[in-house]
Amino acid sequence: MQLWLTGFMGAGKTTAGRKVARILNYPFLDCDAELEREHGPIAAIFKELGENRFRELESAKIAEIAGTSDAVVAAGGGAVLDPANRLLMRSAGVIVYLAISPAGALARVAHRDHRPILGPAPDLQVISELFASRTAAYSDHDLRVGVEGKAPAAVAHIIARWYRRHLANVRSKGKA
Repeated sequence: MQLWLTGFMGAGKTTAGRKVARILNYPFLDCDAELEREHGPIAAIFKELGENRFRELESAKIAEIAGTSDAVVAAGGGAVLDPANRLLMRSAGVIVYLAISPAGALARVAHRDHRPILGPAPDLQVISELFASRTAAYSDHDLRVGVEGKAPAAVAHIIARWYRRHLANVRSKGKA
C-alpha cells in the first residue's frame, strides 16, 4: 500500500516523506524530482511548455507510480487539483495531507526561486489566493497533520504510527 503525501509548497512533503520512508522501510519517491530527472527543472517546464503541459506530465507520473509497490510518495503541491490524480492515489493507498498556513508556507518558500507558480517574489497575498483555490482538493485525505511548529521527524513519526495502525486495521479486515 502506498502512502501519498500532499500539501502546499513548503509543507515538507519531501523532508517528512524521506523520514517516514526510513521509519517504514519503504522506498521514497518524489513526483517533482522524478519529473525533473526526466524532463529538466520544473521552472523550465513551466516556462517552455506551460503549466497545462506540466500538469499532464505530473498526472502521467502519478499514473505510472500508483500501485506499483509499497512506497512513500510525495506528490507535487498542485497534483491534487486533478480529481483523477486523487483517485489514483486513493486506489493505490492512502493520502496524508501536510497542513500549513499561507504565512507558514511563505516563511518556508520565500527564499527559493524554483517555485514558478509563485512568480519571482512570492508574497502572502499570492500564496493565500493560491492556497484558497486548492482548499477543497487538499481536504480529500485520510489523515491531516499540522506541520507548523513540529520538527520533520515528529511529523514523520505521527504519520508512521497512524499508517501502521491503518495498515494493521485494513489487514485484519482482509482488505490488503
